Amino acid sequence: MKKFILRFREVTWKDFLVIVCLFLILEGLSVVVMRIGHHYIEDLVTGSEVLLSSLVQLLTYTATIFIFYFLHSNDFYNKLIKGLSFMKQNKAWIIGIFLMMFVTSYLYNFTVQYLPGGWGFSETQNELQLQVLFENPKFLPFSFLLIVVAAPLIEEIIFRHLMIGELGKIFNFKVMGVVSALLFSLMHVSSAASPFEFGSYLILAIALVYAYLKANNKVIVSFSLHMLNNLVSFIITMAMMYY
Repeated sequence: MKKFILRFREVTWKDFLVIVCLFLILEGLSVVVMRIGHHYIEDLVTGSEVLLSSLVQLLTYTATIFIFYFLHSNDFYNKLIKGLSFMKQNKAWIIGIFLMMFVTSYLYNFTVQYLPGGWGFSETQNELQLQVLFENPKFLPFSFLLIVVAAPLIEEIIFRHLMIGELGKIFNFKVMGVVSALLFSLMHVSSAASPFEFGSYLILAIALVYAYLKANNKVIVSFSLHMLNNLVSFIITMAMMYY
């Protein structure tokens, strides 16, 4: 019990304010933007609900990222420099993880297309929902910021930094790594049409958790991998829709 209490005290509990702020800002902005903005966007583009909710997400994530920065204003740059230095020294290792993750994901998604009985899919429901963001060229800069930068950073703060880096001090880093990977994958398949969609995100989650743990809990490493993965997906989607 004494060891548990000591480990409990090691957790930086103030960082969990990020989750509280995230939900409060999301709820507040949803009311304001959806009520005021819907009238102006509705007649301009299709899928206005998705576009508006995505704008709310982007604003919420941006505000939450700034809150996280202010919570770590004293040591932010020091940790950033250490993280960048680690990435510079281990860039071949990081690229190797990305390539293995990308190839494994491609082979998995290619294989499940041919599953019988409606189990197969070519794109996950989450990816199909995001395609609406690419249908309006004027919205593409916002889509880029949301998909490639803001969403990956928020997800890494919550699923890697908080769940593994902080709660791992109490429950063991590897155990929380497994929990993190499972919850991250489940979050992305809440509207899945096939249970095998879970595997697409589990591959990504395992790679991100592995990179985070091997980098001694440096969130910039897993964030960089996550961002690179989403950037490649963004470019591929753009190429398929506009070329």
